[in-house]
Amino acid sequence: MKLRELNTHVIYKFIFTIVTGILLYAPDASGQIVLENVPVGVKPVEFHISAVNDERTNKEPIARLLVTSQANKMVSKQAELQGGPATAINRYLNRNLPKNESLTAVVMGIEDLNIRETALPNGNISGKVTLKASFGLPKNYGVAPLVTTQYAVNYVRSPNITPQIEGYLRSILKSSLVYFNNWMNSNANTDPRLARSVKFTFSDYSEKKEGDTIYYSPKRKLRWDDFQSRNISSNKYQALVMPGIGYNQDAKIVNGIVHVHIAVKAYLPKSAAWSRTTGRDAYTLNHEQRHFDIVKIISEQFKEKVKNADLLPDTYDAFLNMQYLDSFRDMHTMQKAYDKETSHGLNRIAQASWDEKIDKLLESKP
Repeated sequence: MKLRELNTHVIYKFIFTIVTGILLYAPDASGQIVLENVPVGVKPVEFHISAVNDERTNKEPIARLLVTSQANKMVSKQAELQGGPATAINRYLNRNLPKNESLTAVVMGIEDLNIRETALPNGNISGKVTLKASFGLPKNYGVAPLVTTQYAVNYVRSPNITPQIEGYLRSILKSSLVYFNNWMNSNANTDPRLARSVKFTFSDYSEKKEGDTIYYSPKRKLRWDDFQSRNISSNKYQALVMPGIGYNQDAKIVNGIVHVHIAVKAYLPKSAAWSRTTGRDAYTLNHEQRHFDIVKIISEQFKEKVKNADLLPDTYDAFLNMQYLDSFRDMHTMQKAYDKETSHGLNRIAQASWDEKIDKLLESKP
């Protein structure tokens, strides 16, 4: 059973605030919003923010605020975070969010950030501050998504009160980080995307009751009654077999480690073993047994290559697939060399040499 990749979570939460007093934090005269150096109030225990990216499709200034002009008319004025959203938020978090770089690196993406105000019929102004933020893991191919959150602050103010934009921004930033911190605390040891390492164990696949397929065992040698194919014929050979290699894979997460168990299959379907009904002897049976032995040798080499590879939780699966294909090709290459050098068993001297070579390779397996 392979681990399935979990879907990205999207969290929506809305905070409603009615403004009744004089507010202190506003854009400066140049229209720049500066986030104040106030602790976020979150202590990450599983991650640190390694970067903040501006992922918005619309890169216009984040705020459009209503102000009263000299002509006593309501007009819209733009305002922007100083340096842009990514720079401003990254600077704010670096200064005010605890950062332990030994923890999992996480990239925060600003997917949407805007402040919009509209005039109400009673003369007041309605405002909404919205932040949509994503959190993901930095990879060499980009960012692997984990969670997306969306928070908002709604407010109503009178025209002569300055909106507390800076405070609202810090509030929804905190809400996003609180949620993500809680999510990481809950999922760090169980989500495969957050696994820190991978460990392998191996076994040789077997079945309690033998059916049509023979799974390799040193105690289970081929017998002539295993050759049950009636669909394969040859005018050249006394017998032939078509063994194969495969594996079953099972993975689970325990304390942030992916434990992968691989049951390796060196197998021969009885329906893929053919022989003439006459001339069955021990020498010919041994030649066919050696074809099966070669599959076992390759299966052990497959195990060793996986054991010795320096694999990561998000790359091991692709490596297994590639290594299996490589081992499958290695098996065919060795089978062809065996038949070519022994002339399909007719060269008894070469056959004896291969018998010795195969026995040594079988004995050398762990």
